[in-house]
Amino acid sequence: MKPALIIDLKKLKENVEVEVELLKKEGVEVMGVNKVFDGCIQSAKALLDGGIKVIAESRLYNLKNIKNELGCITCLLRSPLLSEIDETVRYADISLNSELKILKELNAAALKQNKIHQVLLMIDMGDLREGIWFEKEDEIKKAMMYIKKASNLELFGLGTNYNCYGTVLPSVKNSKDFIKLAEKMSKIVDIKIPRLSAGNCTSYHLIDKALWDKKLNHLRIGGLHQFGIEYVDMKYVNNFHHSSKDVNRACSPLYVLRAEIIEINTKPTVPVGELGVDAFLKVKHFEDRGIKRRALLAFGRQDIPSENITPVDDNYVILGQTSDHTILEIPDNSLLKLGDFVYFELDYTALLMACQTKGIDKIFLY
Repeated sequence: MKPALIIDLKKLKENVEVEVELLKKEGVEVMGVNKVFDGCIQSAKALLDGGIKVIAESRLYNLKNIKNELGCITCLLRSPLLSEIDETVRYADISLNSELKILKELNAAALKQNKIHQVLLMIDMGDLREGIWFEKEDEIKKAMMYIKKASNLELFGLGTNYNCYGTVLPSVKNSKDFIKLAEKMSKIVDIKIPRLSAGNCTSYHLIDKALWDKKLNHLRIGGLHQFGIEYVDMKYVNNFHHSSKDVNRACSPLYVLRAEIIEINTKPTVPVGELGVDAFLKVKHFEDRGIKRRALLAFGRQDIPSENITPVDDNYVILGQTSDHTILEIPDNSLLKLGDFVYFELDYTALLMACQTKGIDKIFLY
């Protein structure tokens, strides 16, 4: 039987409900990021059922399916491709933008489709990914002026991002700088900015520390409701479903990999023969711990890297992987046998990969 990813949609929905109410008290609207699930309709519906109004994805083919299946408000979570402008307007109600040429093409496509397309204009406050650099105020002004005058564009808000490429943490200082810049641009351009979208789930850190500025009224969030973790201080958040494992594993019982044992045996802990490199050209070191019982599982690095999964049973130890196999050390008195299943909690990276590979089925718990 193929490996399977078991997703607990009931607990995911309950986490979303907690998140929406928690952030509502701070005056924050949540955009639900579904990209880790690779456009999964069932997970997107759980977000909507939990009270989120807008579903965000990074890929248009996923937004197309979500729009067609659920008919909800959708957001393209990265800058549109110049080659996909028509499709962007067709399947995304909102998109993140920073290029004036793209804005002009979006307006033309929206006019042709008789739609109003909403723009979240991105400002780079230091993390060095997308957005107009915060010091280039003339470029920000030109983009906002164009959106204001464009016949078929509407300003959804100004956005920024933290803790992705450049690992810059959200702080009181960069929050205040973002607000100050937004207020200045609003006055210069004479336009109301409905939303200040101040990042992703790591921005919750400021709310948790009671350092949140309530002029920031929007977040684009996935990790908080997906894992119940505050990622800056790395701690579990009360009232969210989360793992009982060490928080530094960053895994969750809401996403469990089920894998079948295809061989079970006892073998030495050190290979026999002259050693080279492994299948990924890595040099390995082995400690002689005698003869140990092992289980060989029917998934490998091509599916999910072993460093991103944690056995549900703490008595099991992952020894390593090849492309198609994962090797597990199990206790001598284990009752596991050929054909049995072994279960693992997944972290964000593992969930991302499990949702994309064709080698893993999905099972949903409602």
